[in-house]
Amino acid sequence: MERQSQVLDVTVEQDGHRYQASYFVERDVIHAQIEGKVMEMPLGRKPAAETVKGLLSGFLLQRSRQLRHVNAWAGK
Repeated sequence: MERQSQVLDVTVEQDGHRYQASYFVERDVIHAQIEGKVMEMPLGRKPAAETVKGLLSGFLLQRSRQLRHVNAWAGK
């Protein structure tokens, strides 16, 4: 059972850098703040911390892909 309404943090390491996200669970909904963006998703079978780590990892992966494309188009 997840703690309701308590703000918690998770950390993910990627390319030697640490990234952090904050989240809380309220009424079986996860509210996560990742890089200034608020994301909501229903609490599933996995622990909320694991779900938020997955969201953060996905966000970082998407951002790195976007930067690679920008650099490729800019000729860098």
